[in-house]
Amino acid sequence: MYLAFSVLVFSLLGSGHGSVIPTEACIRTLYVSDTALIDVAEHENCILQIDTDQNHILRFSLAHGEHFERAQEFVSIYDGIDEDSPIIRLENQIRHKVGLTHAELIDSVYTTNSVAHLRLKKKPTLSLKLKIEKAVYCPFNLGSESQCGRVVDANSCYCATFTKRDQANQTTYCIDNGMKLLSIQDLNEEEKLYAAWDTLVYFWTSASYNTTSGAWRWESTMENIYPGYTNWAPFEPNNTLNDGDCMAMKNGWYDDPCVNLYDAICELQPEDVPSSTTPSYYTNSDPAFTSFSTFSSQD
Repeated sequence: MYLAFSVLVFSLLGSGHGSVIPTEACIRTLYVSDTALIDVAEHENCILQIDTDQNHILRFSLAHGEHFERAQEFVSIYDGIDEDSPIIRLENQIRHKVGLTHAELIDSVYTTNSVAHLRLKKKPTLSLKLKIEKAVYCPFNLGSESQCGRVVDANSCYCATFTKRDQANQTTYCIDNGMKLLSIQDLNEEEKLYAAWDTLVYFWTSASYNTTSGAWRWESTMENIYPGYTNWAPFEPNNTLNDGDCMAMKNGWYDDPCVNLYDAICELQPEDVPSSTTPSYYTNSDPAFTSFSTFSSQD
């Protein structure tokens, strides 16, 4: 959780760095590798340009969990760094049918790409700290008979497909939509998935049994299940000698034939997306660039 923070002051009219910069404006740049925490008041009279890894997006929330409407009174966040970038507004955020972003009161906003810029409207009288995190885009759905949501946490995305397919075709479906078939890491994740999409229906996971090694493995992460978290239903697994080489979940885990037709859950975590870093807006080779500060996001 490390971030670099720099400042650049423009005093020349017609600077070659783009029309987004007004004359005599202070520009600060912030790269978010994971999580950053900023005090809004410290950026008075400045434009803060923020970027994260390509193919990711940025999530903005108040550090102490307050409703984001408070922030919008003092600061404008733009979806991009161009002069005509739209302001990110609460009313334009995706409201999913399930998960953390389904409620009327959403405590954060998201960009649609990996860059944004921030301008102060007026200086807050009390401390106003913004938390900025790297996240992945989460659509409303993946088409007909599907549903998506930020089910487990605010930065990842899960999508359920209610079109029944065998495990191999559900794997392909997830990949075709830029996601991966589910791997379950802990009880918290599993319980939140059941809360969103029921415990009475079978959903394919990515786990399968390797008859050669005699081990169960999450195929989407290539990690063995043991010695990690497990939640087998009573008397399971019990079909590994009878073609029960794939794992489905339904209020517990079941080993079933991979050709069975079940629903499935796809997922996407920020770490699943290749971390190709966006080019810096300004570098130390620029004579106008000076280092402002470097600090940990652990406030």
